[in-house]
Amino acid sequence: MVGVTSAGDRMSQTEQEGTASLATLPFCPAETCHAETMTHTEESLESVVANSTMDSSTTDSNMDSSLWQQVVAAIERARIAQVSWNAQALGKRLGILRDLRLEIGRHPRPLAETVGRDDLAQTLAAEVLPLADACRYLELHASALLRDRVVSTRGRPVWLWGTHVRLRREPFGVVLVIGPANYPLMLPGIQAIQAITAGNVVLIKPGFGGERAARGLVELAERAGLPSGVIQVLPESPQAASFAIQNGVDKVILTGSVGAGQAVSGQTARQGIPAVMELSGCDPLFALDDADPNLVSDCLVFGLTLNQSHTCIAPRRVFASDSMATAILAKLLPKLQARKPTLDFHTDMAKQPASVLAQEERIIERIRAATAAGARLLTEAIEVIEGRPRLVRPAVLDGVRPEMEIVLADPFAPVVSFLRVGDPAEAVAAARACPLALGASIFGSPARCQQLADQLDAGVVVINDLIAATADPRVPFGGRRQSGYGVTRGAAGLEEMTQIKAIVSARPWFRPHLQRPTPVDADVLEQLIRIEHAANGLAKLRASFRMLSKCWAQIQFRKSP
Repeated sequence: MVGVTSAGDRMSQTEQEGTASLATLPFCPAETCHAETMTHTEESLESVVANSTMDSSTTDSNMDSSLWQQVVAAIERARIAQVSWNAQALGKRLGILRDLRLEIGRHPRPLAETVGRDDLAQTLAAEVLPLADACRYLELHASALLRDRVVSTRGRPVWLWGTHVRLRREPFGVVLVIGPANYPLMLPGIQAIQAITAGNVVLIKPGFGGERAARGLVELAERAGLPSGVIQVLPESPQAASFAIQNGVDKVILTGSVGAGQAVSGQTARQGIPAVMELSGCDPLFALDDADPNLVSDCLVFGLTLNQSHTCIAPRRVFASDSMATAILAKLLPKLQARKPTLDFHTDMAKQPASVLAQEERIIERIRAATAAGARLLTEAIEVIEGRPRLVRPAVLDGVRPEMEIVLADPFAPVVSFLRVGDPAEAVAAARACPLALGASIFGSPARCQQLADQLDAGVVVINDLIAATADPRVPFGGRRQSGYGVTRGAAGLEEMTQIKAIVSARPWFRPHLQRPTPVDADVLEQLIRIEHAANGLAKLRASFRMLSKCWAQIQFRKSP
């Protein structure tokens, strides 16, 4: 235990250095959180995972041994913390969660400021409020969702009469939450509080620029009574996630790109670690002929500007008839034109890593490829700044076809494409051409929208709105196909943080499977199957008499020497 203690001490010292200002300020300033991690921001998670060694006993020339030791120490500390945390009664854990919510209620603005987004109101609405709401949802429902459940005897086979089944939800242990850069507080925060509610402990690996927000949340949680070590924050380096997986965490929750999901899934599969992958979307918006064009255009403006459209369920494809598409565009384009760019692009280029700027260039290339293939760019979206093409305002494309690359992957940028279709059936078929299936939205009369929603291949469908309604803490969130697997949030998200144990109590006597075999065993079993599964009562009655006869023969055989 000496080695474990010293590792934990080293981790405590690292955390104390990263949060030295927390004794006097509500949250750590940005400059205290990135000193050791800025060198890693040029790397993508998928490239780091792909190049990481799977043998923790060897160290290649590219391995950051200091980071490796930091991750090892964090996992050792988490293992120790998980034992006592899981031993806490659920009511006590929920009491700490309630106190965390109250701390959020006391400090919403300072917590929002840790995110570093310029629009404070947007951060409060999109990050802080959903996080607090998720806490209250767990306070109200976690006890019922996590309690042991006795399975009904209805459906129990006749031959197993007297047996009883109890289902118990237990934590995995150490959960690694790999957070994104776009919502660094709300997404990993909700996943973390669900994990600890279930009795797990959490390592948060923040996305680029997200360490300050993660540490701010941990500071609030520990003020609320959360024991130290139950939630720990790793450096932002993508290697930190890879090293944590190599060292044997018990579950991984990733929010990220398709490429990151594929890379991490490969590593977790080799390690035998269960995972949830919440990956990219290229969300369709279906505008039926009875939709309100003004409402649709307002929602599109919202989706194209919220967080600079860095939202996985932002609208990327609009399916509408000719007349409806024209009506929506007539409303949409003036609204977008009236908005000014929200970024100082010269300053932005200095802040963004080269990988992000390269991604934007690839998006612009797809836009240009679409226009070369017949689509029309309806907004002056692209400008050259300091020799580099930039998206300076939302790009609206019309005349796009389902096979164009611009609608086959998530641009993760303010880009929306209009695809004109003849009817909803054609729209559904065209939407399936994209391999991503995260979310969708439908606009029109409620009855028709409900009918269409049943036909869509998507993890979540919003009717007559988009994005905002998914912040409801009751809503489970997850993708299909290349958009990932598993769910977070809601009741299903809490259950995802647990593993089921079935406890089967056998009857205290009559165990025929332990008896000496007889020549008529097959006859007995044949009649048993008839009794349980015959088509009518008469057949079951006949089988009962035959079974009694065969059972008597079994008894006589077993009495013989």
